[in-house]
Parts: sequence; structure tokens; C-alpha cells
Amino acid sequence: MMQKIQRFGGAMFTPVLLFAFAGVVVGVGTLCTTEAAIGPIAAEGTLWRKCWNIILEGGWTVFNQLPLLFAVSLPIGLARKQQARCCMEALVGYLTFCYFLSSIIQTWGPELGVDYTAEVGRASGLAMVAGIKTLDMGMIGALIISGVVIALHNKFFDVELPEWLGTFSGSTFVYMVSFAAMIPLAAASALIWPHVQALISGLQSVIISTGVAGTGLFVFLERMLVPFGLHHLLYTPFYYDGVLVSGGIVGAWANILPQLAATSAPIPSIAPWSAIAATGWAKIFGIPGIAAAFYATAWPNKRKKLLALLIPVTLTAVLCGVTEPIEFTFLFVAPQLFVVHAALSAVMAMLMNVLGGLRILYRRPHRDGLP
Repeated sequence: MMQKIQRFGGAMFTPVLLFAFAGVVVGVGTLCTTEAAIGPIAAEGTLWRKCWNIILEGGWTVFNQLPLLFAVSLPIGLARKQQARCCMEALVGYLTFCYFLSSIIQTWGPELGVDYTAEVGRASGLAMVAGIKTLDMGMIGALIISGVVIALHNKFFDVELPEWLGTFSGSTFVYMVSFAAMIPLAAASALIWPHVQALISGLQSVIISTGVAGTGLFVFLERMLVPFGLHHLLYTPFYYDGVLVSGGIVGAWANILPQLAATSAPIPSIAPWSAIAATGWAKIFGIPGIAAAFYATAWPNKRKKLLALLIPVTLTAVLCGVTEPIEFTFLFVAPQLFVVHAALSAVMAMLMNVLGGLRILYRRPHRDGLP
């Protein structure tokens, strides 16, 4: 069992190796398109910004196509034979599944509680996978389908067919079996997954109604959903829709920036909804701690090479908020540490929230002219 877990972790680490470079490109591109950071040269419409926008779009490739990458990478570690062939079979099987699922929710969307006409992203529960509009199942859907195809590959790849059916042997036969298997899998996903999405959405009311504990719950779940690629289903309604504040937290931040710049009052007194944006504390302070732990526990003769990886991925997390490059380096090797990381992130968010509230209570008598 341990050997299988190690093989799974090794397969998952294959696309993670791409994260460091992609993260640096996203970080530099984000910085170079932020007018507040580098000045008018990055203003909307300038040639500088247009060029960097092109580079930035390319930089997001890896992160935008994570399900596809992991579906293709899983056979590298788990297929017992002809791994390259299995990678192709997994890719085609996953795309077939997405087409089936897309057709089902397009045909029976109202009965399933899915609005297929909604815009992809935000809180719609829909996503684009290789140009296919389908349910947003994140990486968990890709890994399940890839795992099914791998099992079929290991079982049927060497099946000997009659000579006159020889053209259907090997990868073709695996795809034929996978094609049939994807239909019930897509139907089951269409029935079950909207309820999973509804459960995630239902947590919003719990988060809103439980104050500081809700902040901790939000941050913990946001971190824990990252490995499945579903964290955006949790935070999108808060950040971009009017669950907490009209226009979403992101838009509200932009509106109150002048007010924040002109006052020394604590942020919670001006923007009480800001606690839900507390995931950034772990990115700024927690990720460097993780990197330091990596360095401190590494073999001395490996530290120099490790530093070359840790510096860019840490800067990417701190400066740009893209944490996948460093989190995925230990997620599949030591998942228990990821749970600890999520819990500590939640505790940090709650502490920052509580300390901000205490500061308001402490300052208010002085602001009101009381002793």
C-alpha cells in the first residue's frame, strides 16, 4: 500500500514541477501590469501593459488547465505498462467524460438543478475544460476519471482479439471500454455533483453567521479545497458576488482604498467584511515558514539545490498569492502536513481578526473623547 501511495505521489509531482516557472511568470506579469506598483507605464491601454498581458495569459496556462494536466500525469506513476499510451488514453477518456457530462446537463439541466446557460465561473458551478462547457469538478473529477482509465488500461491493454479485429487491440480497445464506462460515470456525476456544489455553497450561511469562528472555517475550507481545485467555489460568491457586500469584496476593496489611505482607523471598523479576505495572512507569513522548514530539514548537501526551488515559489506566494507551487511540493508526499497547514492558516486568520477587534475596542474611547 505504501508503495502505491508513493507512486501516486510521484505521479502527482510531475505537473507540480511546472509550477515554479509558471508561478514566477504570473508573479512578474502581475507586478508589471499593476499601475500602483510601477506607475503610469502600466496604465490600461499602454503598449507596456498590452505586451505584459499577453505574457501573463501564457503564464496562467498551467494553473488554468490543472485538471487536464493531472489527468494526463497520473498514468506516469500508476500504469503498469506502456505509460505513454496510457497517458493518451487518460486524456481522451477524460475529454469524452467531459463531453458526455456537458451534453447531459445541457439536456436535463433544469431537472438536475444546473443552469447550463449561466456564465462559466463565479458561482455557476460550470467550467471550461479544453473548450468544453461542463460541471466544475476540479481536479477530483480528473483524478477519478484518470484512475478509472488506468485500471482499464492495466486490465485490457494486452487482451488478444481475433486477428480480423487486430486493429481494435491495445489502446483502441482500452478506449472502447473507457468510452462505455464514461457514460454511467457522467450520468452519476450529473446527479451527484450539483449536490456537492450546493453543500459547499450552503457553508456560506454558516460562515457569515458565526463571526470569528466563521472566518476560521472559511480559511480552513479554502485551503483544504485547493488540492481538489474547488476552492474557488467557496470564495467566489464572497469575493465577486454580493453575499457579504454589494459587488463583492474585491470590488468593495477598490471603492474604499481612498478612505483607507486617508485614515488611521483599523480596517475592521471600516470594512467588517474584510475578515473573509484573511487567506492572505497565511500566504505572507505561513508560506515563508514552510519554506524555512523545508530548508532546515533538508540534507545539507541538498540545501543549495532546494534553495533554487524555494526562493521563486515562496516569492510567488508572498507577492502574488499563488500558493500551489509550494503547497503541491509536499501535499501528495505528506498530506497530513497540508491539513496542519490549513488548520494553522485558519488559526492565524482568527487571531488577526480578534486582534483587530480588540484594537477597535481599545481605540474607541479615545476617539470618542472619553478617558
